[in-house]
Amino acid sequence: MSGAIPLKVKSSPKGVTIGGGVKAIGFEILSYLERFLESGESAAIDMRGLPMAPNEYTELLEMLGQGELDLSLEMAGTTRIRETAFSGVWWIQHKGPDDRIQSEYIEINRIPEFLCAQTDQIEDAVRELSDRLRGAL
Repeated sequence: MSGAIPLKVKSSPKGVTIGGGVKAIGFEILSYLERFLESGESAAIDMRGLPMAPNEYTELLEMLGQGELDLSLEMAGTTRIRETAFSGVWWIQHKGPDDRIQSEYIEINRIPEFLCAQTDQIEDAVRELSDRLRGAL
């Protein structure tokens, strides 16, 4: 094949085969993780926007492994938050009411950002609790 791009497949020390595309994403995650450690800057990789072969998705899941936390939330569909085997690296998948994946990303952060209460939500909570304690509700 004259136009083919050669792709070497390497093996990790633990025997997990990592293809070139998966390795590239791994290095991107590593770069974000190092930046987070140095500056506290979080990052996210949109998995739906990456051109991946079906087996690369599985390879990436296997490479990142499973951490201690695996949470599911029911909102307007199911949201699954998986801690990978690497602290600070989270695999997050949002499904719609029809159980189809709406968004999926890898987030580098102490905890996923959307789990943190936002300032406007806390301001509302202060007002509501204050009203209840003062008998307004």
